[in-house]
Amino acid sequence: MVMGMGKQVFWKSDWFFGLAISLLVLVLGNGDLLQSLERKAYDVGVSLSSQKPNDRIAVIAIDKQSIDNIGRWPWSREIQAEMVDKLAAARARVIATTVFYSEPQLDPGLAYINRLLEIYGKAEGERVPPVAPVVAPPVAPADSAAAAAVSPMQQMGAVLAEAENRLNTDRRLAESLARAGNVVLPVLFRLGEPMGRPDHALPDYLGNFAIQAESGKALPIPAADTDALVIEPLGKVAGAIGQLNSTPDVDGAIRSEPLVVRYFDQLFPSLSLMIAARSLNLGVDDIHVALGRQVRLGKLKIGTDEYTRMNPFFYRDGANGPAFQVDSFFDVRSGKIPPEKYRDKIVLIGPTAAGVGSVHPTPVSPAMPDVLVLAHDVSSLLSEHFFVVPDWAFWAEKAAWLVVALYLIAVLPRLKAGMGASITAALLLLLLGGHFFLMTTQLLW
Repeated sequence: MVMGMGKQVFWKSDWFFGLAISLLVLVLGNGDLLQSLERKAYDVGVSLSSQKPNDRIAVIAIDKQSIDNIGRWPWSREIQAEMVDKLAAARARVIATTVFYSEPQLDPGLAYINRLLEIYGKAEGERVPPVAPVVAPPVAPADSAAAAAVSPMQQMGAVLAEAENRLNTDRRLAESLARAGNVVLPVLFRLGEPMGRPDHALPDYLGNFAIQAESGKALPIPAADTDALVIEPLGKVAGAIGQLNSTPDVDGAIRSEPLVVRYFDQLFPSLSLMIAARSLNLGVDDIHVALGRQVRLGKLKIGTDEYTRMNPFFYRDGANGPAFQVDSFFDVRSGKIPPEKYRDKIVLIGPTAAGVGSVHPTPVSPAMPDVLVLAHDVSSLLSEHFFVVPDWAFWAEKAAWLVVALYLIAVLPRLKAGMGASITAALLLLLLGGHFFLMTTQLLW
């Protein structure tokens, strides 16, 4: 409708156009388009930021070289037990892995050995306990008395017991974990809101690592089921257990770390949080969760979002090499790299070879293995390098929107084209500059 001669229809006026644009941005603020732009701005901010990674973190990679020399994956757990023994002897501070030990590793020959032991036990009148191997004493050829003292049946029993011990790789690894006392193992939950009660109770050794939360309005990420737990022989002797869940953004990239996952009425800390705790000689009782606000680990305070997720820092590789020292598992096993290198280090062991384990896009890499993501997470925790969304962020965003809306509605229509373009560009640079300044200097998002 025309308001009069010479008067413009109001919906064609500049101020109405500015109002429409402002309202459209407000409505679509949580839509895919603007959220995608925000994620890109976040990635650029991370890439422009510079922090020094924690130099106590070392990675031992199950890489292509290791698989080519040791054999196809998965390896015998005896090989992994040997590595734990080497690192424990070298007095590594913490040993952690991203390998899931959710199923027993049964050598096909072990069942036959156990049957032979049973038959032997019946023949001897008692069952030979399948524990440590009983090695028969050496018999000198000229010593007929010693030879007669060890019967062929006794020698067979000793050999069977030794074979059982060598083939029971789960027990071999459990013994190494128990001796080390500082090995942190992962579990995996199936994220999602549960519809009913749990199918089964969690094992007691996992329940020992559940944590309590303080009051709060929000709840952590829920889990409906378990995907990969730790088998009982290893879970009982693990130094700590933590969940290795991730919450990728819609584009598949990892920008956050759920420090706590909620499994029905229990809360479980992340693997990175338990590694950091062990490195500081702390346990689950030293983890305090203020739901939707922060997680406290001893004197460390980690700001989180409403789902108790941390935005970790992702460190860029430097001119002198990668952000974290990464050594080949084979080089350490063969002695090319002495285990003493890892004295007082936080050692993370995990696959990096293509096709073995998971990889994730991150702000600094298109494909980062789990063990390297874990390195960034642990360093972020211990060095307090994480991005925090401050409490005033919501009101700051609304204030910025209001300022821009008023500019588009009331100021821009009154300006000449050149002046309007200059001020608009300056305002845009001011907003972007503020965003990157807060990220790169204050670690605020």
